[in-house]
Amino acid sequence: MLDRALVLAPRRRRLRLAAVAVLLTIALAATASAELAQRGNLFISFDGGVSPRALPREAPAPIAVRIEGRVRVLGGDDPPALRRIQVALNRAGRLNTRGLPICPRNRIRLARPAAALAACGEALVGSGGTVARTTLPDQAPTTVRADLLLFNGRSGGRPAILAHVFQTRPVTVSRVIAFEIRRRASTFGTVLTARITPGIERNGHLRSIFLNLQRRYVFRGRPRSYLTAACSAPPGFPAATFPFARASMTFEDGRRLSSTLIRTCRVRS
Repeated sequence: MLDRALVLAPRRRRLRLAAVAVLLTIALAATASAELAQRGNLFISFDGGVSPRALPREAPAPIAVRIEGRVRVLGGDDPPALRRIQVALNRAGRLNTRGLPICPRNRIRLARPAAALAACGEALVGSGGTVARTTLPDQAPTTVRADLLLFNGRSGGRPAILAHVFQTRPVTVSRVIAFEIRRRASTFGTVLTARITPGIERNGHLRSIFLNLQRRYVFRGRPRSYLTAACSAPPGFPAATFPFARASMTFEDGRRLSSTLIRTCRVRS
C-alpha cells in the first residue's frame, strides 16, 4: 500500500497542475470582454488588450497596446461634455522613447494627415479614431468620425503623446490633443492624461475613442520598441492574469467613471 501511495502522489500533483491550467484557460476567455462602468444614467464601456498575448517569461518583448472607450446615456440623450481622459498601464509594461524624434505641436496643429506624416512621420507611435455626435442649431444630429495619428511629443515641458485629430465632415477640422505621460510607483506605472478644452466639444459629444499604440524603430544600430512587456507567470505556470490597465473619463457635470481591465498573457517558450 505504501508503494502504491508513492506512485499515486506524483499523479495527484499532475492532476492539480492540469486543473490549474484549465482554470487559467477559463480566466483567459472570461477576461477578454469589455468592462462596464455606470453613474446614474451615464454608461461607459472600456475595452483593450496587448498583442501578442504570448510573451517571454522574463525578457521584455515588443508589444502593441489597444484601448477603447464608449459613452452611452440611458434614453439616447446626449452625454455631458467630456473634460478628461486617463489611461493607466500596468507597470510591467515599459514605454521607451529613447532615440525617437519629438514632434513639435505647431508642425501638425493645422495639417492634414498626409502633411502631418510628412512633418513628423519619424515620431509616429500609433493611430486611432473617434466617433462623436453633433447637435448644431436647426440641424438634425449628425455622426462625425475623426482619424487620429499619435506622435511622440511634449506638452508643458513633459513627455506626451500628441494626438492629431482630423475630420472632414460636416466641416474639415484639424486639432491636437496632448496625452501627458507620467510615471509613478504603483500597480499602474505609466499614466496617460488628456484634458479636453470646452472648445473641442462645443457642438458635439464624444461617443467613442480608440487608441492603438505601437512603434518599432532602430536607434544606434539596435532594434527598439516604443512598448515592451513580459509575461511574469510563476515558474511552472503557462499563463498569468494581471490588471492590464485602468481607464477613466471625467465629465463636465463632475461625474467620473473608471474601470480596471483584467487580461491574461501566455508564456512563450
